[in-house]
Amino acid sequence: MIEVKISKAIRRALTLMEGHPAICHVAISSFNKAMRTTSVNATFDVSLPNAWRSSRESPSGVRLKEEVRFDFPNDFPFSPPRISLRRDFNRNLPHMQPYLLSGRPVPCIYDGDITELLHQERLVGILNQVSVWLDRAATLTLMDPEQGWEPVRRDTFESYIVADADKFRGLVNRRGGHRFFEFEYLRNTTNGYKGFVRGLISPSVLKVNYNAVSEIYKEKPLDPPLRYGKSLALLVWPGKLPSGKLIVADSYLPETVSNVDSLKERAKSYGCLKELDSGLNWLKRCLSRDVEAGPLTIAIVLMARRPFKVIGSQSCIELCPYIVDIYTPDLFLEGGETEVRPAIHLHTVSRSLLAQLSGGAAQSERPRWTLVGAGSLGSKLALHLARAGYAPEIVLDKSPMLPHNAARHALIPPTGGSQLLGMDAKARRLCDALSGLDQKATPIIENVVSILKSKTKVRRVCSKDSWAIVNATASLVVRQAFALTESLTTRVIETSLFAGGIVGMITTEGPDRNPNTADLIAECYGILREDPDLAHIVFRSDDAMSRQSIGQGCGSLTMTMSDGRLSLFAAGMSEYLLAKQRNGLLSAGGEILIGRLSADGLGIEWCVHQVSPATVVNTINGGKWRVHIHPRAMAKIEQERICHPKVETGGVLMGRISEASRIINVVDVLDAPEDSTRSATEFVLGTKGLSSQMKTYSESVGGSLYCLGTWHSHLSVSGPSSTDRATAKAIDLSRLCPSVLLISTPAGFQALLADEVGK
Repeated sequence: MIEVKISKAIRRALTLMEGHPAICHVAISSFNKAMRTTSVNATFDVSLPNAWRSSRESPSGVRLKEEVRFDFPNDFPFSPPRISLRRDFNRNLPHMQPYLLSGRPVPCIYDGDITELLHQERLVGILNQVSVWLDRAATLTLMDPEQGWEPVRRDTFESYIVADADKFRGLVNRRGGHRFFEFEYLRNTTNGYKGFVRGLISPSVLKVNYNAVSEIYKEKPLDPPLRYGKSLALLVWPGKLPSGKLIVADSYLPETVSNVDSLKERAKSYGCLKELDSGLNWLKRCLSRDVEAGPLTIAIVLMARRPFKVIGSQSCIELCPYIVDIYTPDLFLEGGETEVRPAIHLHTVSRSLLAQLSGGAAQSERPRWTLVGAGSLGSKLALHLARAGYAPEIVLDKSPMLPHNAARHALIPPTGGSQLLGMDAKARRLCDALSGLDQKATPIIENVVSILKSKTKVRRVCSKDSWAIVNATASLVVRQAFALTESLTTRVIETSLFAGGIVGMITTEGPDRNPNTADLIAECYGILREDPDLAHIVFRSDDAMSRQSIGQGCGSLTMTMSDGRLSLFAAGMSEYLLAKQRNGLLSAGGEILIGRLSADGLGIEWCVHQVSPATVVNTINGGKWRVHIHPRAMAKIEQERICHPKVETGGVLMGRISEASRIINVVDVLDAPEDSTRSATEFVLGTKGLSSQMKTYSESVGGSLYCLGTWHSHLSVSGPSSTDRATAKAIDLSRLCPSVLLISTPAGFQALLADEVGK
């Protein structure tokens, strides 16, 4: 053992290595003073099957005892050791890095950052991974056909090319061939003209001929050290053998291409050399008339057909991209020695990629849905869902983007003189952003209320097979317009915030829009009344809405809160919408979610309330007026009838009334006062304490629920009696018109409007 001065941490590492069950010998081989690294050779016992142990080597070239070098840096254990194998180790194996370390092959022992592995499992984790890697390399099980073909390791290269892999794989056919595409790139010239390149290959096929080729190449300087260029990319793929069988590259080769000659050798191993030569020769002919110029950067992508699907895809085609500089008119200035630089392939921004990275199925269909309201909350919902591959199909908002919207809107305004362009319609700007996430959406820059009033225009809001309409406007008028529109069959989901962003709500309509969006907000108030603490927050007198100055002489009525607080609620709402899009809406009834900001402002607790359909009763004398009896009220009415089966009974109806949508929401029922009288033929509502009871009830929810009228039962199926009419007048309802008289009979309910009764 060489006597060198090493750190205590490395000495501890040596002790650990000597005690590892897979290691039979450990020795320090060298100490590099310049690099301040300590090289340690560790001999691993490889688990060779008995059939190979006598020869002391597997058919893949892995020996019974393999010496592995660990180069420990001076700052170990903060940084991991660099690992390399003997110089003559077989490199034609999966999970092998494309580079050498002092002439020694480097295994890829871990699918991730080895530094993270060191800090998570310490050195023993790295040793275990090396041992497993050697065992699998010996038995050729580094690659599992069930998992897929391991792509050639390219993640250490500086240059990368963004390309739509699925689009290009779709070009591959049995005949073999090549295609040209437009190639845009940024070149970093920090290390001279041959610095790394970051490029994007257009999915559209480019026609290359004598006349067009000279117009393709353009390059100009940007802020140093960057240059922007437009060029072309050449894609080539293999065809079939004379026997008719497809050419398949079933041998794993590490990425060792460094010049044109080795590129052609690699193309030959992939079975596409003829196609590569054909594409390059045609390009050379097209450039033959040009004056001498260069270097011109192009991309070349070899499409290798593998024996089974490539990991991370549904195709057996692997993309292997390269960067090379050409000159006119002879293409390669140094002939076969012209440098070729391997590059990383990256997927384009696509809906399938976003869906996959968000935990969904890459091939899932994008639901068709409409977003109404592209303001602060709506824009965040749209972009959160778009990043998961579920952007809206239609965005509807009448308003332009104004400077003050930047406080919470998901879109960032452009700088400088471009700010004026950023003040376009919110719907259009949001749709432009969604297109950058590979999801087209149609902007509608109109008043949604006007659209909902027209049966023909309603069809523009959503299609017949739309998943839902999400209303993020926080508008009372819009909510009532949705409730009023009977021709709309698509369910409405409303998202809203209250009390300066302390409380958030999500309401989702049921099948056939029962309960509808107005029913659900009324039900929300009923739920809040049952939680006095939460009701106090929502209905407190210091309303969170205030008029904020947004310019000299103008202001905006808005709810002031930080963008972070709004984003907390938007995140939860987006997750809810995403789950419903993936798993489907409820098959029965509606749903209410109420979220409350935690005391420290760092989180939100959501409570879910399932809401059964409302019982809809058409009024006998009120035209289109309808009474929606909520499950809470229905249960109390039924319980009261059970308690008084042989006499008529009744009570007071509490809820909300909308003259705009002509709906009376009966949310709750108050018991009849103690001075009420009941008999088999009539019920007379008492008055003792009733006014105080109604006032207390209404004040508990900030006046959001109030007296609507009365109800009583009939023991047989019959209409309203003269006594019923008198009872309807017993309560002073002068501030509300109309009020309702509800009669519960064995056959169901009857409803009359009190203003008509009083005539």
